[in-house]
Amino acid sequence: MRKHRHNIDPKDLMAVERATTALIGTAISLIVLGFVVEKFELFLDLLATELQGKEAASLPSQVAHAGFYNYLGIAIVAAGIILALYTYRYYTRWVRHLEEGRIDTDKNIYLMLSVFIALIGVVLLASMIIL
Repeated sequence: MRKHRHNIDPKDLMAVERATTALIGTAISLIVLGFVVEKFELFLDLLATELQGKEAASLPSQVAHAGFYNYLGIAIVAAGIILALYTYRYYTRWVRHLEEGRIDTDKNIYLMLSVFIALIGVVLLASMIIL
């Protein structure tokens, strides 16, 4: 039986729990965003079907690139799932550090998350301008 030391300051534990909750909220937001982006492809398919009888020149360029939104949405949902799974590791690692009386930050998760969200923003912005 593993014996836990209970020398964790409750304020530190609550701070870790707040950070973990924020990461879970971000994961949920990514999953929802990916779902919305992926369903945008369905909207474009419906639009293309409605406009099928009209001139090809009148079709919006987004309709021609509908598959792009499908793959982008799937990638964003996958990133949200990975973040949700990683969050449990993040939490358990921090609790272990607190039990041992160590402070060790994991800056990589925030760097990766920031870069990924910025990349999603750039791709979506480019799709609005180019496609």
